[in-house]
Amino acid sequence: MLYILVSLFTSFIICLFIIRLNIAHDTYHGPQKFHKNPTPRIGGLAIYLAFLITGLLFLLEGKPFSKDFLMFVISGIPVFISGIAEDITKRISPRWRLIASFISGFLFFIFFNASINRVDIPLLDAIFGLYIFSVVFTVFAIAGVSHAFNIIDGFNGLAAGVAILIYCAYAYVSFLHNDYFLLYLSMTAIASTLGFFLWNYPFGQIFLGDGGAYFLGFTAASIGVLLISKYPDVSPWFVLMLVLYPVWETVFSIYRKRFLRGMSPSLPDSVHFHMLIYRRITKNLVGRDLNSLERNYYTTPFLWVMELLCFVPAVLFWKNTYILILFALGFIVIYTWLYFRIVKFKTPKILRIR
Repeated sequence: MLYILVSLFTSFIICLFIIRLNIAHDTYHGPQKFHKNPTPRIGGLAIYLAFLITGLLFLLEGKPFSKDFLMFVISGIPVFISGIAEDITKRISPRWRLIASFISGFLFFIFFNASINRVDIPLLDAIFGLYIFSVVFTVFAIAGVSHAFNIIDGFNGLAAGVAILIYCAYAYVSFLHNDYFLLYLSMTAIASTLGFFLWNYPFGQIFLGDGGAYFLGFTAASIGVLLISKYPDVSPWFVLMLVLYPVWETVFSIYRKRFLRGMSPSLPDSVHFHMLIYRRITKNLVGRDLNSLERNYYTTPFLWVMELLCFVPAVLFWKNTYILILFALGFIVIYTWLYFRIVKFKTPKILRIR
């Protein structure tokens, strides 16, 4: 528990210093910009350094899993550095950040020799059993989830809150398996993210930034891969269910931008699901007289509920593939139906009554 408190305290204090130094400000321009004062966007630096310092403490104390812990931190360097570089310079293209996430995914595979080699569906398992396919899919999945967390990082506390819920589920299953490495890795992820979260929500005194969002997504994907690889009783759909909200948001956004709006999927727009909630649901339910910051942090809990729709069945049925498949399909249907209802100004009545 002491190490977890160190991780929390380290992240919290580093965020405080960044805020006081007031460096690496976020731009005021863009479809998802709500702040009116200079706000640092390198909160991910505090999270990553908290991971690193905790790992070094494990090494000094001779913990049996300390080398694995540090290898995990090292494997996240490319995706983290590419994101931080974008936060500071605003000149790193999405393509290079995506390449960096592939490199991190490949490093993770090299260090741990862990991959998604099954989906617990007989016909598909024959394909996932192929070594090359399993490795390529794993690297792609880690890169995809890393990018997905950057997509949902639009409101104070949103990406960090979703990540904390995911890490809590991982900690629970790791505890059930007496896996101290994965348990401490998950708990460190919770604590370091929470240290940032306390400054970010509700008033947004520091932002996660691309470095933080990518690293949180990388961590969520990689711990999931380790659980699937190490424990046959853990359904792969348990991991997919936990990351389904950011992943489906990303997949749906690519479809929407490319085929419905005829624009590049890499370009930002203001019609993401969380933006619709901000513009049409929060204003209606909470009040039209709110300023943009107040509407920002009132919007986030609505989106935490979306993650809870995935979190609850994942934790309850982490062994049961077919039940989780049904819940995953149900979430996709609910998300898509709700999106089109809101965008066509046909919001369900329950979301229109104050």
